[in-house]
Amino acid sequence: MTTPPRRPRLALPFTILTERDTVRLVAGEDFRYTLTGPGLDGWLPAWLAGLDGRTLLAEAIARLPEAHRAAARQLADQLYGERVLIDGAASDAHTPAQVRLVPDGSAAWAIEWKPLGAGRPLPAFCQDRLDYEEALCFNCRCLDAGTAWLWASTGPMGRAYVSPLFLPDAGPCLSCLLNHFRRLSPAPELYDALTAHARGGGEVVPVAFPEPGIAIVQQLLLWKAALAAEPEPSSALYRLHVVESAPLEVTWHRVFVDPECPDCRSRR
Repeated sequence: MTTPPRRPRLALPFTILTERDTVRLVAGEDFRYTLTGPGLDGWLPAWLAGLDGRTLLAEAIARLPEAHRAAARQLADQLYGERVLIDGAASDAHTPAQVRLVPDGSAAWAIEWKPLGAGRPLPAFCQDRLDYEEALCFNCRCLDAGTAWLWASTGPMGRAYVSPLFLPDAGPCLSCLLNHFRRLSPAPELYDALTAHARGGGEVVPVAFPEPGIAIVQQLLLWKAALAAEPEPSSALYRLHVVESAPLEVTWHRVFVDPECPDCRSRR
């Protein structure tokens, strides 16, 4: 398997202290890390400070003089292992853009829905059934096309999902999200069974969802499309929203990259 690309940033707001051949990272009283080596104080502090969670590690290393690149690779591996460096989130890769929501997919509630707006098309894959196969195919098409996208589903029937804004080159993808769902499910085998059923040409039956809940799903999609244009990334834009029909409740949840994801891991 290929190694997923790293976009490193410091895990904490470290103060960087230097002395001859020594670099110390200090965050509060409890987090201290010391690195030593010939000449580290001359290049490492500025390099670490420039790791913003957006730039690929390979690009950050390439900006260094050739003499420091091997040491930078070794130190990056060491700091990742100690959790001093972590990968940036999708919000770290946020690039503001005016977008126009373009509904796609088989959901009955999206077929006649034509949101107004101007800007670059932002596909939103809308479902009213548990057809994971068509969702994953759409996921792969967007990754291959290099476009951002959203996903919304009322297929679970008791709840609806509105995805974070998925980016083609950073953060989790829809396959990462569904893999997390599978791990949390009391019947994970149903995910594979439903996918195989649809892949073999079987029908996945649509389910009903309350009209007010559908309206909330649509408004969340529109709101996220509007947030994509904001210069500062909104945390809500990069979170999963869950609309629960019984308690009339909307919750939000962070979505993590699946390091074993079969879709985005091989495409980045």
